[in-house]
Amino acid sequence: MKLYLLSVYQPDGDPPPPEVLEPIMREVHALQDDLKAAGAWVFSAGLHDASTATVVRVRTARSSPPTAPTSRARSTSVVSP
Repeated sequence: MKLYLLSVYQPDGDPPPPEVLEPIMREVHALQDDLKAAGAWVFSAGLHDASTATVVRVRTARSSPPTAPTSRARSTSVVSP
């Protein structure tokens, strides 16, 4: 079965006026109802404003080649710019 993610983006600040937001949310709720009726619904959740986000940037120096993890070490993938 294909999986999809529906993201409804709202810029930080005050919400759009009701005449803009209400028709959009009516459509979103109708889609959610259809998905639930079809047994395809997983979950929904809201996020806080972007101003509450924490950004973590990991920078590592590569002075020697990486070694294979031992049985005590955890293997961690890090993507850095």
